[in-house]
Parts: sequence; structure tokens; C-alpha cells
Amino acid sequence: MLTASLPANKSWTGQFRIGRGASSEPAFRALPKLGDWCLSAAPDCPTQAISDRNGRPIGYLIGAVIDAVGAKLVEGGIRIDWPIDAAARDTAIEQQIYKFGGSWACLLAADGCERVYLDADGTLSLVYDPAQEAAAATAGLLLDDEAYRNRFDAALFTGLDVAGEGWFPSGLTAHTGIRRLLCNHYLDLSTFETIRHWPSQPFTHAGQVAASAARVAAIVRQQAEALLARGRVVVALTGGNETRFLLAAYKPILKDLTFVTVAAPSTTRDVVIAKHLAERFGLRHILLPLTEATQAERDTWLYAAGHCVTGPNMVSHPTIRPLQRDFDFFLGGLGGEIGRAFFWRPTDTPETPMGSAELVPRFGMPPSADVADATERWLEGVAGYDALTKLDLAYMELRMSAWSAAQTYAQAFVNHLHPLIAREIYTLMLDLPPEAKRGNLLIKSAIAQNWPELGEIPINRYGDYRDTLHVMRQATDPKRVAKKLRKLFG
Repeated sequence: MLTASLPANKSWTGQFRIGRGASSEPAFRALPKLGDWCLSAAPDCPTQAISDRNGRPIGYLIGAVIDAVGAKLVEGGIRIDWPIDAAARDTAIEQQIYKFGGSWACLLAADGCERVYLDADGTLSLVYDPAQEAAAATAGLLLDDEAYRNRFDAALFTGLDVAGEGWFPSGLTAHTGIRRLLCNHYLDLSTFETIRHWPSQPFTHAGQVAASAARVAAIVRQQAEALLARGRVVVALTGGNETRFLLAAYKPILKDLTFVTVAAPSTTRDVVIAKHLAERFGLRHILLPLTEATQAERDTWLYAAGHCVTGPNMVSHPTIRPLQRDFDFFLGGLGGEIGRAFFWRPTDTPETPMGSAELVPRFGMPPSADVADATERWLEGVAGYDALTKLDLAYMELRMSAWSAAQTYAQAFVNHLHPLIAREIYTLMLDLPPEAKRGNLLIKSAIAQNWPELGEIPINRYGDYRDTLHVMRQATDPKRVAKKLRKLFG
């Protein structure tokens, strides 16, 4: 029977725990309690105190927090307006906390408001156990070794093909009784229930593409400038959409940036396109040869991901280790998919029926009654939105927040941030007209505005006969074909 393997060496890099008492991990530091709640954090996990305007402690920000407007990393704590009225407080939290980019979680505990919030895509992942009234970065901080093994859901792990390309969506995790907090929801510590806090109203789908592209480019550039003020920055460069967007946005600051591409058998096309971009436009560019993880390294990685995801990153993650020697921040392009209809099918309209039977197949995983039930519960929280908005929120919350974010603490060699993940950016993307998303117009417009010559090199294409060979190779992979068919047709 499949069991959850425990590593010989556990890594708590960047991790934290919230409970009524301090963590039992000896290296963790316990911060001053807020009411009944204690935040314990690993030595390398940044924390910033939040106080009201009178200096009263009311919370903590955890992780790397970027003030894009001020072009700086948040350090030394922040003060916010803290209305006594609960309704006004919800608005104040959204306006004052979600102005920040970066990768963070937020604990608030004052005046009966006891909550944990996540950044705009939940990149600083959090799981929780209602039975013990505790939450943490990973399940390993909630369960001792015996409980970690005994509560491992081997049947669901196997059924979702997590050992391949699957993951645990819709709030599920690999351990019975442990739930994942999804972005756009807060965890109410008084009840250990999750409550959706965003979006608060439907989107117009009437956003102006050119203006939105200009604003998004400005925000991601401001975030990079904030990080450059504190250290050395390296940016991922592939053949794809999002890193091309970043490249266009960063044209004014290219002299301060380095770009990196992983050279592996599966990234041949990315390498060719990235090298072409670097040579054509004079980029400072690094090629990192693939370094495969040892079995011990894979065990440590998998445990740091809570046994919730495996895939290529588990095998290749030591490849990026050399970056920690020369760089302080590694920027990637996750988040841009929200602006280009990632979960949509060609026939989808705002009126398309969107129950779990229609949504779950788009995950591309084998069918599961547990996933269907959890997704039905998730759908109850988005009942007031049209089908296209539901699909975009599903990608953010059930894919990104559950697949990508589950790897956060396993990919901890260098501070890894994604500047396209920010509340204002997501609002602009979700407000775009459907035809703009289907046509990838946000990214095309940003390139045309900021660096039109970048558009002369095809995105995700060689531009010659090799594109046909690439498609043919993919078509001969039965598992890939089956996944694609599930996404397209259910």
C-alpha cells in the first residue's frame, strides 16, 4: 500500500504556524501573542508587525511584501486604519492590505476579528486543521510523524495521479481532516471556517485593453524596481507568454536585470527562443543545465509540499540552486494566465452551465467523487457570477492556489516571486472583454506599447518545421492526449 514517505532531513524554510500555543519546532521563534493566537516562524521567514494608527498591535504580515507604489519592500512594520465597525473594517482590509504585492499571508486578531488572509493568489500557502484549531504553512507542522503517515489519503493521491501531473484541488489536501485555504477566502479563526471576501461584485467585462496593459506593465516594473533597491534580481525567460510580457515591461531597467532559462530535454523550445531573444536584444542571460534531484532531495521536496503535488519540479528543483549564490530575488511569470482564458473552451459563453460536471474535467485529472463534492461546495460561493468569471476564479483558486502554491516551501532556494500576481492586476484581467482574453490581447498590447520588436519573435513557436515536429511528439503521448481530451470535452 502506498504510504507517505518521510524525509531523513525535514526543511522548514520560510514556514510558519498559527495556533493557541507556540510551535514545538525548536528553531522557530514565537512572536508576541495577539489575543489567543500565537504566530511561530522559521528563522528565515520574514514577519512584519501590523498596528492601528494608535500603535496598538493588531496583526502580522508574513513573507515578502512589496509596496509597488512606494517602490520598496515592506520592512519595519506597517500602520493601518482599523475601523471598529465590522463592515467598514472589511473594506479597509481590502484597500490597505491588498495594495501590496509579493508573496505573503496576513494574520489579524483584534476587536473580535480573528482571521488569516492570503495574497492575491495564495502563493504563501496555508493549510489548517479545525480539530486542533491550528493552521500552518504545511501539514508537517500540524501533524507528528505518526499522524502524517496515518492520515495520508493514499487512495485519493493515487486516484488523482498526484505522482504524475495531478494535484489536490478545491481545498482538499493529501491528509484527512487537513484543508487548504484558497486565495480570495479568509480563515475565520473563531470558527475555523473559510469565507470568500473577493470579488465583492461582478465584473463588467468592458475593460480597455490598451489602458489595462499599460497599467499592468507599470505595476510589474514598479515591483522589480522595489526589489532592485534591496538586492540582485534574476528573471525567468522562456518561450512563453508571461515571461515575454515581463521582458517588455522591464525594458527601461534591463541593465539592472539578468535572465535565466533552464536547459533540459523538456525545455528545448524554450531554450531556442530564449537564446534568440537574448542574442537579438542584448540580454544578460544564463542557461542552467538540468540537475536532477537525488531520492533524498525528492523526499524532502515532497514533504515540504505536503505530498500534495509532485511533477517535474520535484525532479528538477536543484537546477535553480546556483541562483542563490548570485541573486536575492527570482521573478517568474505565474498569474498572467488569468488574462488569457486558460480554463475556457471555444464554445463557452457567460451563460454556459457551470456545475462540477462541467468544471472538474477541465482540471485534466481522472474523475473523483471527492473532488466533485468539494468543487460543488466551492461553486456555491460563486453562484452570483457568470460562467467565464467562474472559470477564471477556478483557475486562480483551484489550480494556481492549490497546485503552484503547494510547492512554495519546496522551491525555497531563492526568494521566488511572481509580479503578475497582485490584486489590481487580477481585477484588470478579470474585467477584460471575452474576446480580449481569447485573443491574448493584454500581452500583445503590452509588447506593442513597450517593445514592439519583441513581437517579431514568435511566442511558444520556433517559426519553422520544428513546430510541426513538436505537435507530432505531443500527439504520440497517450497520457497527454487523454488529459487534453478531458479538458476540452469532459
